[in-house]
Amino acid sequence: MKSGKIVGGKNAEKSEFPWLVSITRRGGHFCGGSLISNRFVLTAGHCLCTGIGIDLLQAANIKITLAQHDLSKTSEESYERSIKTVTVHPDYVCNKASNDIAILELGEKLVWSESVSPVCLPVAVGENGYIGIDDSLATVAGWGWTNELSSKGGRAKVLQKAKVNVIENERCQDWYKSQGKKTKIQETQICAGHEQGGVDACWADSGGPLMLNTGKPDQMMVVGVVSTGIGCARPFLPGLYTRVSEYIPWIRKVVNF
Repeated sequence: MKSGKIVGGKNAEKSEFPWLVSITRRGGHFCGGSLISNRFVLTAGHCLCTGIGIDLLQAANIKITLAQHDLSKTSEESYERSIKTVTVHPDYVCNKASNDIAILELGEKLVWSESVSPVCLPVAVGENGYIGIDDSLATVAGWGWTNELSSKGGRAKVLQKAKVNVIENERCQDWYKSQGKKTKIQETQICAGHEQGGVDACWADSGGPLMLNTGKPDQMMVVGVVSTGIGCARPFLPGLYTRVSEYIPWIRKVVNF
């Protein structure tokens, strides 16, 4: 499993993605997440694995930082919030790629501002208004490593963003196969990257959003959650994301929308 930064990305503008949060443990950033309401953050299930068997992190061990732009500086705008509950998808198992999705409930409701606001959720698969996203140009954002080899790139201090193509699953499966990989791409996953490699979410953008424009200014839709992949930005091995539209019924149940 990877947790990391955007390879081939560039600095995001301040408050460009006001729903993006930094999930921290003992004060250190380790995953991204997206505000989906004033009480709930969407992230990846594997972000909550302790690394010891199937043990999960407790709510008391983690916090989120909002309005964060540069991890190396404390800004007047950014602030921390505690987590009340952690809900990992019931079918997720640490170190497995399936159902890699989780929701954090905050201890108190947030007040919206220019630098803190929610992302839109997609329509559930099979519901009225659902639109396929294959071949779309999406945006991924987060902090992490700028290269698969930490010796060649450092951890991103400033929030990074990159454009990636959403690749049809069957095509993605063929690409992985062509590289001798046995990875099974599931319907509940999205592939996104570039045929030639070079741009990907890498080692620590885990849990962060894969986003599409909604056509409205300052509004984007979270279609994927950074999950896994083989290495970073390698040719024919695009990153794998959890497909949010497959989990809308579960999300609704957890957050009581």
